[in-house]
Amino acid sequence: MIDTHDGQTEDSAAVLMLCSRLGLNESDSQASPLTLREWNALARKIHESVLELPGALLGQSADMLAKHLALGDSEAERIARLLDRGGAIALELEQLSACGIWYVTRVDDSYPARLKDSLKHQAPPVLFGAGNLSILDQPAVGIVGSRNVDDEAASFARRLGELCAQSSVAVVSGGARGTDRIAMQGALDGGGCAIGALADSLNKTIRQPDVRTFIADERLVLVTPYRPDNGFSIGGAMGRNKIIYGAADYSVVVSSDFEKGGTWAGATESLSAGWCPLFVRSDMTAGAGNQALIKKGAHPFAAADLEMVTNLVEWMKVHSESEPQQAVLAFS
Repeated sequence: MIDTHDGQTEDSAAVLMLCSRLGLNESDSQASPLTLREWNALARKIHESVLELPGALLGQSADMLAKHLALGDSEAERIARLLDRGGAIALELEQLSACGIWYVTRVDDSYPARLKDSLKHQAPPVLFGAGNLSILDQPAVGIVGSRNVDDEAASFARRLGELCAQSSVAVVSGGARGTDRIAMQGALDGGGCAIGALADSLNKTIRQPDVRTFIADERLVLVTPYRPDNGFSIGGAMGRNKIIYGAADYSVVVSSDFEKGGTWAGATESLSAGWCPLFVRSDMTAGAGNQALIKKGAHPFAAADLEMVTNLVEWMKVHSESEPQQAVLAFS
């Protein structure tokens, strides 16, 4: 059984076992973790059953799970097998904790409230991370853009990161080469805080000396919805994008290709879902992708505006419309 003494509950442990790949034998295809959609469906069933909470699934046989949750035999067996690996997960958690890596689930009070409120049922069931989780409760601005940036885009990203620090606003970005790192470094060099939503390699990233220093200073937190040793994939990068937008009060696209690439995909998805108000660098050299995003409803943000803004959040509030209303998350 997973040790839950560090503020984690049996409900949290159950979600971790059901939705993460920790402690799994990669060759065991019959015990693959639940997808986000599968977890949301199961969460509703748990909530509406006599079990009520995820922790009540622990110790239940496949037959009892099938009875209580109206599951088919194969589905009940899969869930039972996922829940029967507490020992293997406990060993991995111990190793991760020794490296400074923690986890939090959607049923925990410490799960980032803004992320859950913004993304609703699309919020990841499990987050792994390193650093001070409470940074995610601070006012935050997401800054995203291309990996390959020209001097003007790089200058905009760095200045915006510095402005976030001056305005006591955390920068949220993906930690990738280019725009992400420039903006985050601008905030950190300016004495501010940063949130890195990673698509891969959390365990390697936290070994970097500068990263460890900022984490120790409680000015940087890294989070990922994937295993800490997860390798890079396009799908992982796309899934990470929604965390950037969901964790931010406002977001800014520094540069985007037109109708292609992860920045375009994430920005258009955010515009459609209404996760947070979206601004786009609007200077003449910004390119066709930026112009197209503004036509789709994003708000223009010129380099000249950076020099005039004293309170970034207040400026963005004035220059953006109200956020669209979304359905209430039914459970966890």
